[in-house]
Amino acid sequence: MSKSPELGVCYYPEHWPEEMWITDAENMIKNGISWVRIAEFAWSRIEPSSGVFDWNWLDKIVDILGSNGLKIVMCTPTATPPKWLVDQMPDMVAIDENGQARKFGSRRHYSFSHIGYQKESQRITKAVAERYGQNNFVKAWQTDNEFGCHETTYSWCLSTLREFRIWLEKKYQNIDDLNKSWGNVFWSMEYRSFEEIELPNLTVTEANPSHNFDFRKFSSDQVKNFNYQQVKILNDYSPGRPISHNFMGHFTEFDHREICKDLNIAAWDSYPLGFLQNMQTIAREDKKLLEDCYNIGDPDFQSYHHDLYRGMGRLWIMEQQPGPVNWARYNPIPIAGAVRMWTWEAFAHDAEVVSYFRWRQAPFAQEQMHAGLMYRDNTPAIGSHEAMQVSNEIQMLNLPETQKSEIALLHDYEACWITELDGQTEDFHYTRLMIDFYKSVRVNGGSLDIVGKKADFTGYKLIIVPSFVHLETDTFKKMVSSGAKILAGPRTGIKNRNFQIPENLSLEGLGYKVKRVDALPYELPVEVEWKGQKGKLHVWREQGDSSGISEGKSEDGFPVITSGNQGSYLCGWPDEALLSSIMKEQMTMAGLKPITLPEYLRVRQRGDLLFFTNYGKKNVDIPDAFQGEILLGSKNMKQTDVTILKINK
Repeated sequence: MSKSPELGVCYYPEHWPEEMWITDAENMIKNGISWVRIAEFAWSRIEPSSGVFDWNWLDKIVDILGSNGLKIVMCTPTATPPKWLVDQMPDMVAIDENGQARKFGSRRHYSFSHIGYQKESQRITKAVAERYGQNNFVKAWQTDNEFGCHETTYSWCLSTLREFRIWLEKKYQNIDDLNKSWGNVFWSMEYRSFEEIELPNLTVTEANPSHNFDFRKFSSDQVKNFNYQQVKILNDYSPGRPISHNFMGHFTEFDHREICKDLNIAAWDSYPLGFLQNMQTIAREDKKLLEDCYNIGDPDFQSYHHDLYRGMGRLWIMEQQPGPVNWARYNPIPIAGAVRMWTWEAFAHDAEVVSYFRWRQAPFAQEQMHAGLMYRDNTPAIGSHEAMQVSNEIQMLNLPETQKSEIALLHDYEACWITELDGQTEDFHYTRLMIDFYKSVRVNGGSLDIVGKKADFTGYKLIIVPSFVHLETDTFKKMVSSGAKILAGPRTGIKNRNFQIPENLSLEGLGYKVKRVDALPYELPVEVEWKGQKGKLHVWREQGDSSGISEGKSEDGFPVITSGNQGSYLCGWPDEALLSSIMKEQMTMAGLKPITLPEYLRVRQRGDLLFFTNYGKKNVDIPDAFQGEILLGSKNMKQTDVTILKINK
């Protein structure tokens, strides 16, 4: 049996009078809280002036929390460098794509490439680590906070330019190789030296996509380097304690897998209602989903990210929405029971800790409309009662270890960047496509792993590749040799690693050779029929020559899906119903047993337990195909219900 999951909370003692601290700690324990995250924004209180430290308040709260039985996640405070530091190094701030400085007055006002700020980051990290690295109450660490938030991954400053040129020279060695790799003969873009290269912004029209692609890879490496500088210090001064970083949802500006190589815990911040609103603006708008789930969230978005980050390390939810937030287009109150359901859903996906943001609602500054577990007057909010309910329920159950799934979904950050830089249609959104494929498995009752290109594919029965633009032969051979059935989606294999079109526009063995692509507005799909089912291919579809078995036909005669001796290829982006039907057949052909679920009902397997969640407004019954002993909940589920079923042997 695995260790029982635990609850946590984010706490900001510097916001409250000291006389409240002891009561807060006692009430956290009463609410079933085990972990408390502190100090990620507290640099100005730790070091109010350059070289002048005030540890008294932080020592006191560490002692209060720890003495009451709470475990502390101590953070490095580098997401909010204080004003005195910005005044000392005014060029440390990031510059946006239009050449404007990102000024002091909120947070994340630094460039990852600024050497002076890197040294200051290491200095404050060392100071905190020296002070608390061996403290018995500090059980884990978090580096910085939400790398890249507020469009801060990329900086167009002189520090970035200098480091980018160094990075390029190290990669290409000589300028002729760079010119060839980028195709700089086009438009007379050839360089004579690395010192001639500028950042890919403020060009007359779009910059060379290969230039931009390298800039994204460089920027991702800068985030990794910045994080590693802190991790090394924490490991030196606090060995044996796990280190985390809190990532975000639908955020793809850097390669999280690379950063997680230096971390123990892959945490993320889950805000289901805010994400539901924001996904409507960055991807296609789903009016039905928005109407049906506006106060409960997308039934697949959180689960997708749980599985995404679970594949990179020990999964924690460092910030869980406990009530209304303040930053989305609209900010409704979660429906009663939603906070409990979100928490159990995270545990179903193997989360070790779910930590609520925040303990008490702040009465001032930018987040004063963001709810906490406690109201401003220190009375419990609804989220507090639901967290306590989960705490009591945890004690009743022993959760088994999470096992490897039988289905793998291949995800890649570089593939995402290529689709963004060479979109062809502004409606192609990589995360939206990934979630569509993910959902098509979930509505058929499946559980799956989300993996990267370096994964061990052994043991999977079905490998899904929604869109891997520059999938290389070696990775594809690894998938084929695993013996799994392979389903690849549109745009797979149509670029090489240098962001150029290869001789063959798609992978051999999937029964199709792409000749040209149709990049469409979402509102103008291509009508198709597949095995008697009418549907649509929207946003992206491909025309070409079939060398294998073709199934389905578009209105202009091209296939919907083809199959070769190594797998199948979807020739476009199917609508939800069509993709669900195709996935059901693919699962069956892979030796799996798909079970169609009622709308908005989802299931996740963890060992011999099945966790059911109902996001829909209607009461639904768990299908009879699922048999076993009910450990929590009931077979008939109303909205926000959670049912845990132990599978019959």
